[in-house]
Amino acid sequence: MPDNVDAIRWMIEEVDNEILNLIGKRMRLAKQMGQHKKGKGMPVRNLRVEDQVIARFVSRAKEADISEEAAQKIASILIRESVDSQFRIPREVEAKRITVIGGSGKMGRWFCNFFDSRGHRIMVNDIVSSTRFPFENDLKRSVSQAEVIVVATPISASAEMMERVLALKPKGLIFDVSSIKEPILAMTRKAAGKGLKVCSVHPMFGPDTISLLEKNILICDCGSPEAVGEARALLQGSGAAITDIPIEEHDKLMSYILGVSHAINIAFFNSLAESGFRYEELKKASSTTFRHQQCTSQRVAHENPDLYYEIQHLNPHTKDALDLLVRSIEEIRAAAMAEESDDFVKMMEKGRNYYGGME
Repeated sequence: MPDNVDAIRWMIEEVDNEILNLIGKRMRLAKQMGQHKKGKGMPVRNLRVEDQVIARFVSRAKEADISEEAAQKIASILIRESVDSQFRIPREVEAKRITVIGGSGKMGRWFCNFFDSRGHRIMVNDIVSSTRFPFENDLKRSVSQAEVIVVATPISASAEMMERVLALKPKGLIFDVSSIKEPILAMTRKAAGKGLKVCSVHPMFGPDTISLLEKNILICDCGSPEAVGEARALLQGSGAAITDIPIEEHDKLMSYILGVSHAINIAFFNSLAESGFRYEELKKASSTTFRHQQCTSQRVAHENPDLYYEIQHLNPHTKDALDLLVRSIEEIRAAAMAEESDDFVKMMEKGRNYYGGME
């Protein structure tokens, strides 16, 4: 047995290296499995097998001298990495000519890289030239050559650009990726009614996203089932969950999913900034709940403020959603100051009933 701290640390490092080597071996096997699934046309995910892997880890937690919770987390991480590596294996697709308008912007670049990784041919149309993909600054030429047109401009510019694209009456699939659909709703419905293959897509993640596993993508139906089907075919098999909704439902949904959640986090860090406590002081005394909220709000604080303003300002349902949030905060304050706990308990029970069981 080692008789000093340095010797023990060296042995721990050796074990860590062995663990990483085994993880590497596991990942290589996972990729082999992915190639087999690809060849057989099998789906990447098998939830029954994933549950079995987690159960196997949990059953041996005591033997490894770790908690069952830790064993479950380790298993989940390994499964996630394995599944994600399998989703990244290129599958045979019919290569399409895809023009990304706004392809030099952050989200535009993400779509360029995503479609390029899936074997499609990319062209960028933007006011800033692309350094990686072929570039065409003439909108008419870039649209006429494309089988798919993706409009990835800022929200405030989406209506003008969609109008210009639709006026060219392209034969290919057309969709935008804006976070707010009100500016384009009427024109896309009208264009679909005239036979254009137009829909609207909303990736529910940011441009820094690498893995699409467990991410959501919304496809908004503007009246062209053919467009919805083609957009789904382009995006499926990436690990993301794809949901179809009517375009009219989108913005009200986003007023809560984006509007309220952003507002809560902005209010949280504004409250902390005005509290008189330095962040370091609060962090040293933080609880589990505080740490979770702090992590989320810290990410929000570093997001693009102009984009977050547009998400609030251009959504016609923002006022109603934020009015409801303000009313809820006032109810919490009144319940917390009341002499009896009844109202506070009722609010907590409302949350439990709304969410159902713990996930």
